[in-house]
Amino acid sequence: MTPMLILGAVAAFYCLMLLFRCATFALPVFAGLGLAFTLRNHGFGWMFVLAAGLLACVSIHALGRHLVRGSAPFAVRLGVILMFVGAAAAAGFQVGAALGVLADLDPWTQRGISVVTAFATGYAGWRDLLSTAVGIKRPALQI
Repeated sequence: MTPMLILGAVAAFYCLMLLFRCATFALPVFAGLGLAFTLRNHGFGWMFVLAAGLLACVSIHALGRHLVRGSAPFAVRLGVILMFVGAAAAAGFQVGAALGVLADLDPWTQRGISVVTAFATGYAGWRDLLSTAVGIKRPALQI
């Protein structure tokens, strides 16, 4: 029983860290899923639904990063940042609420954990959205 509790805690910690790493993708995934479900309800086929949802997800993420890092006016950049961070914070709040329910905590502690997780996830999304893409540094070839 004890190894299962330890493995469960490790799995929960890993899922929480994955949430922080993927916080920037909350808005594009939500938009892609929304478009896919809407197209499916209108009778389109699965291939078209999947392609349109994936294209919407990738294009919203790319457009958001371009607008934030580009020379757009400050109001546009701030609006895009707030949309991305708001979606990430909402996803973090829901994860915190789920973890509080799983831990069987009282309602005020659940809300506190949810708010802390929302702020942490929003900050992670903001940091990831504004950071430049960092690749793997490879040493130059010695010939």
